[in-house]
Amino acid sequence: MTETKNEIRVAKNHKDRLFRMIFREKKELLSLYNAVNGTSYTNAEDLEIVTLENAIYMNMKNDLAFIMDSYLNLYEHQSTYSPNMPLRDLFYIAKELQGQIDHRDLYRNTLIKIPTPRFLVFYNGSEEQAEKKYLRLSDAFQKSMDAPDLELVVTMLNINLGKNRKLLEQCQTLKEYAIYVKKVRTYAKSMKVEEAVDRAVT
Repeated sequence: MTETKNEIRVAKNHKDRLFRMIFREKKELLSLYNAVNGTSYTNAEDLEIVTLENAIYMNMKNDLAFIMDSYLNLYEHQSTYSPNMPLRDLFYIAKELQGQIDHRDLYRNTLIKIPTPRFLVFYNGSEEQAEKKYLRLSDAFQKSMDAPDLELVVTMLNINLGKNRKLLEQCQTLKEYAIYVKKVRTYAKSMKVEEAVDRAVT
């Protein structure tokens, strides 16, 4: 939220900001990772955060990126559905790997090992969506192929209350976030969004 002329105004992307703020803490992010993957890791320090922050290249910024157990996880939050997430993640993963690898190694005769990428979107918009949906980069190709030479698959998980109940039960912070979003959406039907946010927080 931003305060201007003694009036509190809520940024349009306040839900995205809140999601990033909550899960930038390693403990909370590890809890989310465990819930998504059915794992039970306990040492948050094993998690290495590598989130892009206002990268110069294309002014890119992603929500959450971290390495855990040799997986490079790119987590995005969306309150508006976008079928272009695979293309965005293609840019993100390329930039992430560019920052981790010495480009001179690309020309050597030994294989460069990289962490295995995983792409997830946590969706909580008002538009009805399935509990789980797979978004494919190849869906954007002008010419379709049965086995495209380049593919990137993003798993979209609907985290609205009533969807993916098991996931929300396994990550208390994610569940509380979903409850907050639901309350804001409900209150905003009868009051200004600034008032709805204030009431939901209270």
